[in-house]
Amino acid sequence: MLSMAEEIDFIKYKELGAYHWENYFGSVFKINSFVRARYDIVIQLLKAGGIRNDSLLLEVGCGDGALSGLIYGSFACNLVGVEPSEIGIRFCKEMFSKYGLSGTFNVSEGYTFDYPDNHFNYVVMADVIEHLQYPDKMLEEIKRVLKPGGHVIITTPIRITELPEDKMHVQEFFPTQLRALCDSYFGAPVRSMYTHPVVWRELYKHGNKKIRSLIRLGCRILDKVFGRNVFAKEAGNSRWKNFSMQSLLYAKN
Repeated sequence: MLSMAEEIDFIKYKELGAYHWENYFGSVFKINSFVRARYDIVIQLLKAGGIRNDSLLLEVGCGDGALSGLIYGSFACNLVGVEPSEIGIRFCKEMFSKYGLSGTFNVSEGYTFDYPDNHFNYVVMADVIEHLQYPDKMLEEIKRVLKPGGHVIITTPIRITELPEDKMHVQEFFPTQLRALCDSYFGAPVRSMYTHPVVWRELYKHGNKKIRSLIRLGCRILDKVFGRNVFAKEAGNSRWKNFSMQSLLYAKN
């Protein structure tokens, strides 16, 4: 059996704790608008897929559980999370207990899940596929545990450099590459999205430190106070190269 021990060790939880919770739910001075838009897009796609409170949902690579917390808070569905990091799963359980949320979380180190065929109504794999040595094996397993008519959501950065820009990533994908891979398991997507404009990404993450701090604060105020997140802007008629994130919603035949 293939093991995820070969993956690049994700050390941020050891260094920063359950930081995704603060990224999404923190004060206007602590949130990360880039991350918040990523999570909100998952919620948007779950709504498009018709999720209900009796749906059974699996989050693959649930990390510290912040996205799972948002999903449960939005839909109160039956939620299961799997994650190879033991410290990540510990944070999931601690934070769900702290906020009175309901979910089941398990360490899963391989490319197989301890669940029967055709089990889940929804599977979410948000910003995980770029960390995998064998993404095809993960997609095959997701297809196995997903019910016919069920939906899968896959999100990942758009490839913009020859080598992965993030040292924690094994590989990144151009949109055509991601579509070719995922379509081979699920057919054509119900919906595809390009978001997180590159211009805002560069202003938010790079450049002069003082100017970057002011831009981040402005983005956070727009996001947290006025509900307008500059990273949630979709491609529309613009080319995908102007955007830095891609999201796909599939329905299993």
